[in-house]
Amino acid sequence: MSTERKLGNDDSQTEEQGVVEFLTAHPDFFDRHPELVGRLRVPHDSGSAISLVEKQVAVLRKQNRQLERRLVDLVDVARSNDGLVDRMHHLALALVNAGDRQELLAGLDDVLRSRFDADEVVICLFEREAEANLSPARIVHPDDAGLSAFRNFLRNARPQLGRLGVDQLQFLFGDKAEGRVGSAALIPLGPGSRQGLIAVGSRNKDHFTPTQGTVFLERLAELVAAALDRASDAARHDGR
Repeated sequence: MSTERKLGNDDSQTEEQGVVEFLTAHPDFFDRHPELVGRLRVPHDSGSAISLVEKQVAVLRKQNRQLERRLVDLVDVARSNDGLVDRMHHLALALVNAGDRQELLAGLDDVLRSRFDADEVVICLFEREAEANLSPARIVHPDDAGLSAFRNFLRNARPQLGRLGVDQLQFLFGDKAEGRVGSAALIPLGPGSRQGLIAVGSRNKDHFTPTQGTVFLERLAELVAAALDRASDAARHDGR
């Protein structure tokens, strides 16, 4: 056993001597490999105590790592915001260029599916008298019994994200919705949800979650509600 330890010590000393000779022959080694400097441990004549310089360096390294993570997060957020701005731009164009309510609703459905990667889209408009054709929207009477499953959502009049209840899924997406819609975003239209609602469904159960922000969806709802009001006013004017 003692012989093995002695041989091991000799090998270690030989390796260390090789490192010393290499660094002596290549004094610019750490200039060419600066990333290694941060991984070295250089002792000081302070015994087991940590020197002030060493402590400062450790703190700075930690701060640098935190800053790097924050920078990565900021870049990700910036990219995401760029994508949202582009989607909102296409949505606004579809709403502004629509000639009537039916064209507006068709453009809204198309943008939500193509630009927002929606697997399912349902547009419900609350009206007491159904018009001849507002496809792809669904006309729902304000007193429809199926709306009882959305009572709290309609009362709060704020976007809701997450997994829907069985009654909500069936009312919006049909009997086979549980296999097609894992999560959804519910978007109320107009003050007090008086105009209706939009449901955007995803197959992914974690695509829409309650922890996600709703500011973007609130802006989307305002745009759509204003466009619907304008189209309705134009339709009444043309009817007269």
